[in-house]
Amino acid sequence: MKNPYSDNEKKWDELARNGVLCSQPKLNLTLEEAKIYLNKDGHYKESVKGKKVLCLASGGGQQSIGFALLGAKVTVVDFSQEQLDKDKLVAIKYQKDIRIVKSDMRDLSFCNNEEFDIVYQPYSINYIPSVDQVFDEVARVLKPEGIYDLMFHNPYVHGSWKDGCWEKEWKTDELWQRKGYPIWQPYKDGSPIKTVDPNWNFVNENNKAIRLESPQEYRHTMSTIINGLISRGLDIVSYEEEKGTSFESKPGTWEHYKSCLPPWVYLLSKKKKIN
Repeated sequence: MKNPYSDNEKKWDELARNGVLCSQPKLNLTLEEAKIYLNKDGHYKESVKGKKVLCLASGGGQQSIGFALLGAKVTVVDFSQEQLDKDKLVAIKYQKDIRIVKSDMRDLSFCNNEEFDIVYQPYSINYIPSVDQVFDEVARVLKPEGIYDLMFHNPYVHGSWKDGCWEKEWKTDELWQRKGYPIWQPYKDGSPIKTVDPNWNFVNENNKAIRLESPQEYRHTMSTIINGLISRGLDIVSYEEEKGTSFESKPGTWEHYKSCLPPWVYLLSKKKKIN
């Protein structure tokens, strides 16, 4: 029987080696572009200069260098060495001191209690069947009034497409059933997401079509996410969704799909300050 963690690690190494979109390092990022990239929703009202930021399960040479360019003291952790190699590449390119650590997102034992001002976690928590250990560790390493910036899959629509690819090549036209997009998988926390096509189909930075086996994803219910944060002393301060902008688009297109079923949620929470 496969170990889901080591199996996903191997699959992510392979995706990174082949240039999946989230493993294409930002080698020409400007300061202004970094501001827009990391703060598109205006969450960070104050400068992050001098702040200690943990980019959690965030390898790939993208978010880590963005925060570093903005003057933050950055640590990036990922279980994929291939992903972390991209962070090493951008650190050298921009001559920035980025602390790079290979570890599972559930194990932050290398971090001190209340070490970070910001924990930034892009789409990654849906690759583990339980959020408990991650939330425990995040609550431990955040400073009082520290921010946890979490992206996760909208659980109400998770698994409602054909394949596991979340780039620009989605085949949502094959999902359109004349009257809507079918929701067909159990709404249960930790439930493995099934796909008709078990592969990611994408075009890499060299414009080469790639087809690789998908990492396993898991559904996390909204109550699990929200109550899990609240119970650990993290107050919800912002909730955003990835929504489409044109419902009038052709049914079956990615834009139309997003206009019906927002795929991702961006949740900002703040650790309570105990007097």
